[in-house]
Amino acid sequence: MNSQNAWEWNERFLALSQLLGAYFCQDFPDWYGSWEEAIDDYLGDMDGEEAGRAAEEITQILAIVTSDQELKQATHILGLELLPPRGMTLRRWLEGMRHRISSAM
Repeated sequence: MNSQNAWEWNERFLALSQLLGAYFCQDFPDWYGSWEEAIDDYLGDMDGEEAGRAAEEITQILAIVTSDQELKQATHILGLELLPPRGMTLRRWLEGMRHRISSAM
């Protein structure tokens, strides 16, 4: 992985860290029925610029982290505490998040 520690990951991917840590944490099942619902809530809470940064940071992290194991580690550092939905890889799930955010803008 390019960043060496948790601080560097969180500094480099600040908007993505906010999205994953606040909306995809251990309380997710108490708040949302689906990941799409969580993204919609995120979009309602953030302005377009912040959401656009999160979508761009998803693009960046997918480009620099090539292995599934490293991607799992990086997203965990950024606050993701969930497994992808059944039948989806983590990479595909992040791509789905990016698409949903981008489509709403």
